[in-house]
Amino acid sequence: MTATELKQFYEKLYFHEIDARDKIQGRLQLSLTVLLAVGGALVFLIQNFDYQTGAWTPIRSMFALFVCVGSVTLVCAIMFFINAFLSGSYYFLPDSSQTADYKELLDRTYAQYKEREQLVSEAMDQYLVGYYIEYAAFNTRVNDRRSGYVYRCNGATIVAALVFILAFLSFYFGDLDKGKIKQPTEVSISKPIDVRMIENRK
Repeated sequence: MTATELKQFYEKLYFHEIDARDKIQGRLQLSLTVLLAVGGALVFLIQNFDYQTGAWTPIRSMFALFVCVGSVTLVCAIMFFINAFLSGSYYFLPDSSQTADYKELLDRTYAQYKEREQLVSEAMDQYLVGYYIEYAAFNTRVNDRRSGYVYRCNGATIVAALVFILAFLSFYFGDLDKGKIKQPTEVSISKPIDVRMIENRK
């Protein structure tokens, strides 16, 4: 592999990791949507669960267990999501003004040499390749770490969704929905009733 091919290889690696960063961002948006949907299911179950009427039956205990396990798993998924979202510090190439300043510095440094253009070109290649190697390696580690967090987030979200499905089944078939329970009719007397005896005279 020639020096030019090696430079192109490192350049491709660098830009591949930058593209991978954008793909991870897309995966995080999908994960956030699923997390919100699963969180909405949990809120629905908690809001509609009847806490007051009826004894604490095995079906109620089962529902409470599923909700607790699912909630813990959902919290773990949220923590993995936060880690994947916040651990996204990347290295980028210097901006064009910095590169131009470095090129001018090289021109001044090698101005007295006959092979000035070749020396400047080689120094610029080393300058860029050094950044490509260092930054691509760093960005690879960042992407690998973030991808691992996204993978664990998705796994925990799937487990939480399955547990909440079991909670919903016990909620539905165990008649735990407080909206389906008939409330006793309250009768109140606002005025005293006037009771009079009427004699039946013949």
